[in-house]
Amino acid sequence: DKISGLYPNEQATDFAFLPFGGGARKCVGDQFAMLEAAATMCQMLNNYNFVFEGSPDDVGMKTGATIHTMNGLNMRVTKVNPDDPLPHSDGYWEKQHLKRGFSACGKPFSSTAAVATQNLPTKERPDDPGNASP
Repeated sequence: DKISGLYPNEQATDFAFLPFGGGARKCVGDQFAMLEAAATMCQMLNNYNFVFEGSPDDVGMKTGATIHTMNGLNMRVTKVNPDDPLPHSDGYWEKQHLKRGFSACGKPFSSTAAVATQNLPTKERPDDPGNASP
């Protein structure tokens, strides 16, 4: 009763090409592996500073079975000194969100009132890119 076709699936391959398998022979450690990967990424982000080499617009994207960068993702990695202050950002990503009609944090606006007050300066963060005119 196997289904044949161009793309493998659970019925057609007996889980041979699925990374953690499935069904009765599913990997018992798959959730732990994903949690471990997330924890490792958190440690990397806490201990190292990643800075784009070039512009984020130069990265590009190509899609297929998976999503890849067209030109690579060239970054400069430096070890973080815990005593140093946080690095200053020019607000590139916040400005991109605002240009596309989202809030500075990238979420859609919840109401028209939120849209109207988005670009008003706040006392707490007068230099917030969300306060700038688009």
